[in-house]
Amino acid sequence: MRTIFDLYIQGNGVRKIKKYLESHGIKTVTGKTEWSTSTIDRMLSNEKYAGDVLMQKTYTPDFLTGKKEKNRGQVERYLVENAHEPIIDRAMFDRVQEMKGHTGRK
Repeated sequence: MRTIFDLYIQGNGVRKIKKYLESHGIKTVTGKTEWSTSTIDRMLSNEKYAGDVLMQKTYTPDFLTGKKEKNRGQVERYLVENAHEPIIDRAMFDRVQEMKGHTGRK
């Protein structure tokens, strides 16, 4: 949602963004009226909003159990750029990442 990125670039933190979304009756993707600050924070870092896909964020070390684990460098990850139509432009996404202190792309 572009509004979240706009509000963040304007200097609003995730708590203020949460209040804005709730006071304007904007529902979550699952239809909830209450937003989680952690959800908003994850959205701001999610490369999918800029049209990219980061593959292998998780992996399955044991196929017998099928349990997935977060990939912390155990296997290589791949960034597929321009995989789909972006919701926000690249410059806006990169600006938010700079503001959040993330260096470079994932």
